[in-house]
Amino acid sequence: MTAAPNDWDQVKPWRKEARGKILAARSALPPTLRQGMTAALMERLHPLLQEAEGPISFYWPFRGEPDLRPLMRALAADGVEIALPVGTRIGEPLTFRPWEPGCPMARGIWDIPIPATDIEILPQTIIAPLVGFDAALYRLGYGGGFFDRTLAARRKPAEVIGIGFAMFQLPTIKPQPHDIPMDRIVTDRSASLIVTAGGTSPVCYAEDADPRYAGEIDLRDLTAALQAISSLVPTERAPLLDFIHWRLGTTISDGHLPAPADLDTFLGRLIPRIQDDGIHAALQALRATLIP
Repeated sequence: MTAAPNDWDQVKPWRKEARGKILAARSALPPTLRQGMTAALMERLHPLLQEAEGPISFYWPFRGEPDLRPLMRALAADGVEIALPVGTRIGEPLTFRPWEPGCPMARGIWDIPIPATDIEILPQTIIAPLVGFDAALYRLGYGGGFFDRTLAARRKPAEVIGIGFAMFQLPTIKPQPHDIPMDRIVTDRSASLIVTAGGTSPVCYAEDADPRYAGEIDLRDLTAALQAISSLVPTERAPLLDFIHWRLGTTISDGHLPAPADLDTFLGRLIPRIQDDGIHAALQALRATLIP
């Protein structure tokens, strides 16, 4: 992954590429694996929301996002007021409408279901879905600018909890002045990623990163290991491998090295040598798609 200078004209196409790689990889996750990752995420998120200030805004799942509707129903049954965001035009702030199980729904922007009512409420806790994210709690979204403009327009700040899959943590999303960090991030592998008392960590671009960023294994050896398993990755799962190569700044070669005789043992030895959290999680997910 080649980092661009901190200039919006160059960061914008980088984000578009990052978004495309992540969305393709997320869609390539088998439904059962995605459901298991979502269940783990909800298990970590639920106790936080039981203590959160309401109303709580969720979202309707879209393009392989974690489906939190079971948690929405559970909290609604406990008397928590639930809201859903409503977008009208790209680049304009969201509004929020009350939701409860069985309420009439309509089609909003991008055909995402929204409550069929004109009533608006102001949530005090907002769940923001992440396409990608970084350790400084910055969010890579779909590029519409909805959440950033919504948070910037609020007079009373809400607690904003970003949620997503751990495999899509990036070294940085290259934050810009208009980006607003989350208060915390919850994933399928972390109960709560928060900023420490010392503030956010400094932005770290790839050219400034530790050359061992890919993990304890040498990058050349890791690339060769990925090449060896490439012939075993079915076409529908190939975006997962492509995403890992993109994160490493490598490419999938046309030639194939001999495939390992025991794939489970091979990956079992490889994965613990990866220290980068996102790549480690992505390889775990790829392994789960390949090993029965």
